[in-house]
Amino acid sequence: MDTNERTPAPPYVAYKTLRNFLDRFKQGLPGRIDRGLMGSMSGAAQSQVTTALRYMGMISENNIPTQMMRRYVTGEESERKAALSEMLMAAYPFILEGEFRLSTATASQLREAFAANTSATGETLGRCMAFFKDAAQDAGFNVSPFILQKKQRTPGVKKRIAAPNRAEKPAERPAKEIAPVHHAPLPAAFPAQSSLLLFGLFQRLPKPQTVWPKDERERWVQTLNNVLLLEYQES
Repeated sequence: MDTNERTPAPPYVAYKTLRNFLDRFKQGLPGRIDRGLMGSMSGAAQSQVTTALRYMGMISENNIPTQMMRRYVTGEESERKAALSEMLMAAYPFILEGEFRLSTATASQLREAFAANTSATGETLGRCMAFFKDAAQDAGFNVSPFILQKKQRTPGVKKRIAAPNRAEKPAERPAKEIAPVHHAPLPAAFPAQSSLLLFGLFQRLPKPQTVWPKDERERWVQTLNNVLLLEYQES
């Protein structure tokens, strides 16, 4: 495809971030999708989510939710998959239509298709592929195992240590008593640490036993509530 015919870079936000955001609206959609709904997301993440929604046809140029978005967020699981499948077919025709075979393609073939048909390059291209792969699986498409498999790391080459010359016997040194080193036990990891939003939010807590103005504390608590809505599903 000619450079002028390439589409803009497809969504490259983490698919889980977009899905968690959309899951907030199962009970109904707001009149407009704006940054005020995005809690404590960074400015970059807010832009990426908005761009993804527009690319997938979920919002208009004025950020007004479309009927497709309404189908996705308020429908049952089967309807959500059907809506997501239709959106992907419209957004990625160079993958899901024509001669490309998603069920048997390799990761290199997928990368070549993205490079030839979109403006994405470098690290962004890899993130575009990751978003599509996760979304396609969520929609029920048959994604090739050669795309899903993780890239294996090449083991490092260990340097060979030369054996000492047996003819030269090293001088014996008096044994030196080494005091044992006691390491403090590491704190156990907990599941919430996998959330970058929660991790970043708790890093902003001031040092205990110091002054923390009430208005700042209340803003922090409100931000925490917004993050919890993004990261956890309600029963």
